[in-house]
Amino acid sequence: YIRSGVMNNKKIKLVAFIGKSASGKDTIVNKFCEKYKQVHKKISTTTRPPRDYEKDGVDYYFVSGEEFAEKVLNFEMIEACDFRDWFYGTELKALDENKINVGIFTPDGVRALREDNRIELLVIYVVSSRKTRLIRSLQREESPDIDEIFRRYKADEEDFSELDFDFYPIANTENISIDSLVDRVSRLVIEKFGQK
Repeated sequence: YIRSGVMNNKKIKLVAFIGKSASGKDTIVNKFCEKYKQVHKKISTTTRPPRDYEKDGVDYYFVSGEEFAEKVLNFEMIEACDFRDWFYGTELKALDENKINVGIFTPDGVRALREDNRIELLVIYVVSSRKTRLIRSLQREESPDIDEIFRRYKADEEDFSELDFDFYPIANTENISIDSLVDRVSRLVIEKFGQK
């Protein structure tokens, strides 16, 4: 991972969501940000190609490997890591120091953020059953790549095997509504930062 960038002494409040592929992270983050307009949804930058349903500038900023490297070398990234053969990171300009920032991170990204004394961090781990995740993975693309889905599953088992940082788990199961999950996130945010 790589950390860099310069901001003033004010701590940046950040809610970092982590979770295995198809655990429902995006759905929870999007609904939370839709309900609470005073939070800021950061958009990650990645070198991986967009999936069928993803839009540039909405889900991610999709850039080439060369563009990503240039951003790192120019100290435009607050964290960056290699995850499943692609690069992911957060550009400094993607955070708003006057709001609570919300975003999705990899475990390595969280480790980098924990070392940055400019960040006040809350980590939420979205957990779903393997069966639920598999069904979601198959349903979210018109022509799912089964080999890629299994590769993601195998990589997840390794990447999430030893989380060496504090987090709050949230179970995203079929019998829990998205509104209940968003309310749980809201309570955690208030407990951590004193506001929504």
